[in-house]
Amino acid sequence: MNKPFIAIEGPIGVGKSSLAHKLSQTLNYYEEKEIIDENPFLSDFYDDISKWSFQTEMFFLCNRYKQAKDIAEMKQGVVSDYHIYKNKLFARNTLDDAEFDKFNRIFDILTEDIEMPNMIIFLDADLSILKKRIAKRNRSFEHQIEDDYLLNLKRDYLALYEALKQEGANVVLINTSDIDFVNNEADYQYILEQIKPMIGDSEHE
Repeated sequence: MNKPFIAIEGPIGVGKSSLAHKLSQTLNYYEEKEIIDENPFLSDFYDDISKWSFQTEMFFLCNRYKQAKDIAEMKQGVVSDYHIYKNKLFARNTLDDAEFDKFNRIFDILTEDIEMPNMIIFLDADLSILKKRIAKRNRSFEHQIEDDYLLNLKRDYLALYEALKQEGANVVLINTSDIDFVNNEADYQYILEQIKPMIGDSEHE
C-alpha cells in the first residue's frame, strides 16, 4: 500500500501552507512546501502575465517534478501544500493555446510515472477573505493580483474538486471564510473532523 500522501489545494491566500504545517505536526508527516519565492520570474509574471507565464510555469513544473522524485523515496506519510496538477490549472488560465499545448505535452511526460497524492483537501474562501489574507502576508509580487484572476482560480478549483469527486477520488472541500484554524484551536479541530473520514487510520501511522 502506498504511504499516506495528502495534498492541500485551493486559490491563492486560502491557507494551504498554514494547514499543511499544522497537519504535518498533528499527523507526524513530512511537510512538503511549495517553492514560491525562489521563482525568478514571478514578479515579472504579475506585472505582465501574458509575457512571462510560460517561463513561470516551467520553473514551477521543473521544481515540483524534482520534489515529486524526492517524495517517492520517502517511507513517511507526506502532507504537501500543493498538488502538481495546479501547474496545468494555472497554465490553462495564463498561456495562449499554442503555449499551453506545448506546456501540456511536457507536463504529461514529466508526470506520467511520479507518485501522486492519494488524498486531496480543497480549501475555498470568499474573494474578500482571500484578498485580506494575501494583503496580510504582504508578498510584494502579489500586490498586483487582480480580482478576476482569483475568481477564475476559485472557479477552476471548484470544478476540479467536483470532477474528482465524481470519479470517486479521496477528496474533501472545506470553506474557510468564517474559520481561523491557525489561531483558533476549535476551528482547527473542526478541520480535523472534516478530513477524518478521508485520512482514516493513516492519522496514527
